Amino acid sequence: MSEPQFATKVAVAASLLLLAVSVPAPTLASDAPAVVATIGLGPNPEATAFALAINPRTNKTYVTPGLEPLGCESHIVSVIDNATNTVLAPITTGLSPFGVAVNPKTNKIYVANIGGATCTEAPSNTISVIDGSTDAVVKTITVDGVGPAFVAANPKTNKIYVTISGGCCLDGHTVAVIDGSTDTVLGYVEVDLNPFVVAVNPRTNLVYVTHGGLDKITVIDGSTDAVRATFSIGSEARGIAFDSSGKFVFIAARNINALAVVDASTNTVAQTIAVGLRPHGVAFNPSNGRIYVTNRGRCNSTPGTVSVIDSQTRTIVATVQVGTCPRFLDLNPDAGLLYVPNAFSDRSVSVLLDQQ
Repeated sequence: MSEPQFATKVAVAASLLLLAVSVPAPTLASDAPAVVATIGLGPNPEATAFALAINPRTNKTYVTPGLEPLGCESHIVSVIDNATNTVLAPITTGLSPFGVAVNPKTNKIYVANIGGATCTEAPSNTISVIDGSTDAVVKTITVDGVGPAFVAANPKTNKIYVTISGGCCLDGHTVAVIDGSTDTVLGYVEVDLNPFVVAVNPRTNLVYVTHGGLDKITVIDGSTDAVRATFSIGSEARGIAFDSSGKFVFIAARNINALAVVDASTNTVAQTIAVGLRPHGVAFNPSNGRIYVTNRGRCNSTPGTVSVIDSQTRTIVATVQVGTCPRFLDLNPDAGLLYVPNAFSDRSVSVLLDQQ
């Protein structure tokens, strides 16, 4: 597998740590999509930006370091007050917080702790549960298997889905299903090797899982928690988002530098849209019908970009420069702002405004 085999990537990335930090300057809002703020995560070397999730109930953003060069052996989740764009006190979780999801109905934040970045470091089999009202870890859930990677919450069913990736050295093959009312494991769904990103469409109650190193998407029926289908997009996949109608699924096709538009009724690719280098995160904005894709590039000193796509015409309407190595973004639905985590040397979050 590619990204879940972390040891090689971390070793290569470590040689790049001496590069200077380069944070793009904030730009004024206009009719075009633009970065309106860049939030540095502070001096703590454990605080970098890999994935993030917004809590609309409290207007806070939770940022995990993943296994980025400065985040190895991290135990903290950074917290941003979106009203002031200031960084609050970090939250101590398990080893190497990776994926993160918010259930706004229960005001809980779930963090998957993936564990050590090499085979000699400690593995992990835990998910930290954070109370959004206090920003304190209120429970640690233990799962079977190591390397919990990404997490997704279905607020309608109050189920939490966690991919068990196997971490840096093993091959995982399950998705844990957690009861959000008790924060206990209900069971496991057997899937193909190396489950990685997971996303839930509450409208259809379908769960989509990508696989590291494989051209495969697994679809789980949320009513039975059984595999319903598998399909391919012609590339290893990363981030997933859904349109408002439930008709289409938008998937970052990492290897072919494209966004795959998938017909949800047939699980077939209706179209691919060329974006930037190594697309990762995907978000859909229901208020304007636009899709946002982070293009992480080569994770060097070159800034990454966000492709802005009109979902009706399926054309790129803008490309916005952000920080280095942008990964898994999220949308603040109330403010209409996108929060983009910039990893590598930037260790920051770009705030993007799209007024259309």
